Amino acid sequence: MTGLIASIVEAYGELRVHKGRIMLSLIGVAFSVFALTAVLGGGGMLSGALEQSMERSGGRDATLMISSFGGAESVTPQEQDEAVLEEIDRLGIDQRTRRMYTDARVQTTEGVKFTQLMGVDPAYGDIFRTQVAQGRWLADSDQHRLAPAIVVNQPLYEALGRPALGTEPVTLYGESGASESGQAIVIGVLAADPNLDWDLAAFAPADSVAQLPGKTPETTMTSEYLVWVPPEQADEIRARLAQTLAGAGVGTFDVSPSSFSLEDQGFGAITLGVVVVALVILLLGALGLVNISLVTVRHRVREIGIRRSYGATGARIFVGVLMESVVATVLAGAIGVACAVALVKAPFVTDYFREQGLVDLPPFPVTAVLLGLLAATAVGVLAGALPALIATRIKVIDAIRG
Repeated sequence: MTGLIASIVEAYGELRVHKGRIMLSLIGVAFSVFALTAVLGGGGMLSGALEQSMERSGGRDATLMISSFGGAESVTPQEQDEAVLEEIDRLGIDQRTRRMYTDARVQTTEGVKFTQLMGVDPAYGDIFRTQVAQGRWLADSDQHRLAPAIVVNQPLYEALGRPALGTEPVTLYGESGASESGQAIVIGVLAADPNLDWDLAAFAPADSVAQLPGKTPETTMTSEYLVWVPPEQADEIRARLAQTLAGAGVGTFDVSPSSFSLEDQGFGAITLGVVVVALVILLLGALGLVNISLVTVRHRVREIGIRRSYGATGARIFVGVLMESVVATVLAGAIGVACAVALVKAPFVTDYFREQGLVDLPPFPVTAVLLGLLAATAVGVLAGALPALIATRIKVIDAIRG
């Protein structure tokens, strides 16, 4: 350990002496490491943003969709729901939700307007990363309220005149108009989303949809059931659900994946291509450092010869010259990594990631930092090996005469 520390200290001292010669090459190495780390770190955060954006439409990774193609003739919608949910609960799946598609007529400040209405269970918010800007999301206690609870998107909330959450009721109508009317309570407002806020929309507890004006259990059958399962068990659970539901006798169902990974969309190939470009930049920086190191060794022939005459072994000379390159590139790499972290975590970059759908902003990937420093060290070893090998072959008598 003492020899290693001594080599590092000696290498640092030599760098200070020859800093004018190698400064430009180190700038190139630092920029290359900066590019590599920024690409890996930014790519990791961007992939997280894209993944979360996809999860808001298709559900989290390993979400399975159970599509209903109609119940048995003697089975009511309630009996079908109970049977399907019982089979899901029997497998120990906690994160599950129904999804019912319907619409409603709601009294707004500009008259009565149609709004999309979806009946769901509370777990829908976790499965689809639903973000509530005001109020709260649906809870189990909202399933059987006298005045159904609803969560609305920003356009509907504005159209309703921004009612007080949890206290001020809004009026809903059935198809027959004023003869079929009722009230609901807005308990939450979804965060604004330009990709989804193209129409009025609301969410209501699945068990209370049939209580809305003009709705009956027969007209509000569950269209889909969604379950979020561990990825490593997805195939097994999918097969078991298909088997048990087929034998339940309550209808015809299809069990299929609802979510897709970034690899399925070709994002992995794009990331690999960008990393390859960054590695090429790093290689160019390494070549520049090799040239400068060779020139430096040629100018130090007399110095190396004198050190050999005082008993320095070839191994000591090799390690000393090699460590000069390694220490230089590690320092340059550390600067490049620091700059990359500062760039990716800058407010304007994180705001961009949020615009792309990043709900939970992750920390800068540690793997990107480690790979950046590892790449800098590898460049130092590669750039210093050849000059160090040449230095060990310098003969003492030739070096002193030169």
